[in-house]
Amino acid sequence: MGRPPLPVGTAGTIGFTRMNNGTIRARALFRDYDGMTRPVTRYGPSKAAAERRLKEALRDRRSPTDHDQIAATTRVRDLAIMWLAEIDDADLSDGTKDLYRRTLTTHVLPALGALQISECDVPTVDRYLKAVRTNQGPAAAKTAKTVTSLLLGMAVRHGALPANPVTNTAKIPRGTRKRPRALTLAEESEVLAKFRADKLAAADDIVDLTEFMLGTGLRIGEALGVRATVVDLDAGVLEVNAKATYKKGHGAVLEERPKTAAGWRVIALPDHIVELCRRRTGITRHANEHDLLFPTRTGGVRLPTNADRALRKALDRIGGYDWVTSHTFRKTVATRLDQAGLTAREIADHLGHEEPSMTQNVYMGRGVASTSAAAVLGPTK
Repeated sequence: MGRPPLPVGTAGTIGFTRMNNGTIRARALFRDYDGMTRPVTRYGPSKAAAERRLKEALRDRRSPTDHDQIAATTRVRDLAIMWLAEIDDADLSDGTKDLYRRTLTTHVLPALGALQISECDVPTVDRYLKAVRTNQGPAAAKTAKTVTSLLLGMAVRHGALPANPVTNTAKIPRGTRKRPRALTLAEESEVLAKFRADKLAAADDIVDLTEFMLGTGLRIGEALGVRATVVDLDAGVLEVNAKATYKKGHGAVLEERPKTAAGWRVIALPDHIVELCRRRTGITRHANEHDLLFPTRTGGVRLPTNADRALRKALDRIGGYDWVTSHTFRKTVATRLDQAGLTAREIADHLGHEEPSMTQNVYMGRGVASTSAAAVLGPTK
């Protein structure tokens, strides 16, 4: 019976030879991850130096797992190229892909790009994340941490790292969280009344859009992605399954997927929003390709940034609402539902949150389809 092979990923006994020029050669057999056993050799001025260099080479040695050849000695910038190709094929929204790419370019590669994968240990990654937080804030640091974890996670999957160093980095402290603020009933009535009297707001198609968001709690991108085909006027329900967004190289597009899995939902509509949808459907059905309720003047997909800009101008004209954004309408809806006694789970389902804690912590203005929600969100007097 022959000698059993070395276990995959291990080395045999190190042998030393003094060369004619006086240097020491250290050599060991290493069984690579393809099952082949190969000699690994390093030289040094002394036995200790040669042994140290060989052990470093053995530690870093990884067999090519495929054509990508991700190894411990691969530079992070090269790993990033392969990771981006993987992200491009992933089931992620275009917005998320763009965010990951920007974060990689802006934060990760300037700090870690020149390092070998094996040099990305916990202290190194922790220092870089703390620097991002100090210079850019906790939100940027959290995104950088997510992207770095995904990037180095690819190295772990390919055997180039034994564990993901991001896992053991320090928790990123939150900045001072602003108390969620929602419109009161009186403020909501005032905003809508002043918008209706504002010819520019009407020309910019802000009036109906504002009333629609205050009656549904949809994100502005979701509201701009609502089509006549997803509104059941007879049943009084709306299927949220798309959003208007920007895609690089394409401009404004309709992305037929929600922000999260929980983002796909069917919500009940208050009667006045059903009538608003009925009226908008009659106006826009033949005016745009997608049957959008809130298209551009030319019938195209309306960018959320453009709608937000028009909303900001309208709010500035009426004065006193410099703190209000389109997201305030969403917080206002969450607060109305909370005050009416709906459970956190019911409110989260209505808003499209996976976790009720997100609804409670971020959206409530105090410290599947629900008909109760529709009843609460009736028109303000």
